[in-house]
Amino acid sequence: MSLSLWARLLCFTLFVTGLQVHAAPRTVFIQLFEWSWADVANECENYLGPAGFSAVQVSPPHEHIMWENTPWWERYQVASYNLNSRSGNEAEFADMVRRCQSVGVDVYADAVINHTTGIPGGVGFGGTAFTHYDYPGLYSHKDFHHCGRNGNDNIVDYSDRYEIQNCELVDLADLATETEYVRNRLAAYLNKLLDLGVAGFRIDAAKHIPAQDLAAIYSRLKRSAYIYHEVIYDPQGPIQYSEYLPYGDVMAYDYPRVLAGGLRFKDAERLHRIAEGFPDSKDSIVFTTNHDLERHDASSVLSYNSAEQRLYRLGQVFMLAWPYGYPQLFSGFKFENFDQGPPLTSEMKSHPVFDQNGQCVAPWTCEHRLPEVAAMVDFRNQTDKAFYISNWWSNGKDQLSFSRGGFGFVAMNFSDAEMQRDFATSLTPGAYCNIVSSDYNPRTKTCTESWTVTSRGYVHGKIPAMSAVVLLKTSPFKTRKK
Repeated sequence: MSLSLWARLLCFTLFVTGLQVHAAPRTVFIQLFEWSWADVANECENYLGPAGFSAVQVSPPHEHIMWENTPWWERYQVASYNLNSRSGNEAEFADMVRRCQSVGVDVYADAVINHTTGIPGGVGFGGTAFTHYDYPGLYSHKDFHHCGRNGNDNIVDYSDRYEIQNCELVDLADLATETEYVRNRLAAYLNKLLDLGVAGFRIDAAKHIPAQDLAAIYSRLKRSAYIYHEVIYDPQGPIQYSEYLPYGDVMAYDYPRVLAGGLRFKDAERLHRIAEGFPDSKDSIVFTTNHDLERHDASSVLSYNSAEQRLYRLGQVFMLAWPYGYPQLFSGFKFENFDQGPPLTSEMKSHPVFDQNGQCVAPWTCEHRLPEVAAMVDFRNQTDKAFYISNWWSNGKDQLSFSRGGFGFVAMNFSDAEMQRDFATSLTPGAYCNIVSSDYNPRTKTCTESWTVTSRGYVHGKIPAMSAVVLLKTSPFKTRKK
């Protein structure tokens, strides 16, 4: 994470809501995949702001193509840089940014700047006509790479740097980002978003753009922004994380696989070493899944859209408790096949996520609203001042515990049997709530059952199979009627 963003995220902000005063650093962001701008704005006000989220990543706001059966991936094909998509128009986008910022939540836009479209031609969501290499008033044939390889200009050899960065990713017209004209066009689009208050960008398909080209584009931005790059990493490949770190953070793409493997294959010590082989914590985005992984690599990662929901929830707890990286949570929709897009209205716009009673409407999943998520976001924020591990213990397989200095304690049992022992903590003696228990209310910070830390700093307890106990200095036991 860039130092300027790190400093901004660690600034103390005060947000007052009916039941909670939030005065802590904000250290967790979320991707609300395919949500409308109106729903994102409402979620900032109703949940993300009060829960202490730092930011929300929204779907690409540019005008996208319209394809048969409205697949999710049409959002990642650029018909124009007009802000007219199935999530909403420019006015709705600007209103969302303003409302989110007013409750302490920044907006990060998913920025598609490597390519335009991968179809022969058509009309975009806002009515803009185009062909594969001709976008009137924007780009023409000369503004794209035509690498002359493999009979169709597509990337085949991922060990070849030239091919990765000059040929087409699944037929997507590859922009000639080395030219001044293209750089200026892309910078103008990003500046437009900055003018509307966007605070940062996820750079889609960054691996396919030479780092020096990105640096040239960023140099044209009107003001600083938080930038993180999608670099799907191959340690044996020619494109390395390190190339992009001078210009922003990177998404640690193997982190979700290592996390899933440690839990699935009962390897607590691998979880202890989870940061090995990744960039420094300050440079890394960590996540359990995202829109790509749950479709492209579902067998290797944990997903809410699977039969492993209990492991997925434990994975979320571990990621938010472990002091590494800038965590990104995810909320999307259930799907039956790879291409399936989000639910749409009769006007082909993203369907509202919540009904009039505030209930999540299927197939939207709203997994970020699981009870333990708000509690763990609070844990991450409150323990930021102790960004290290102490009192590590594991059985070498499927049980572990650790402290976050004197601010928090975590014990996880991902075995199939109950776990019982005395755990060493660094917490002040007293009674605490288990903040990931269904018994805990994260808004009132109350519970009906307590965990007691002794005068020697130990806590004794029984932890059921596939569950966790998380104690937080700022959540001492406060009872409520059962």
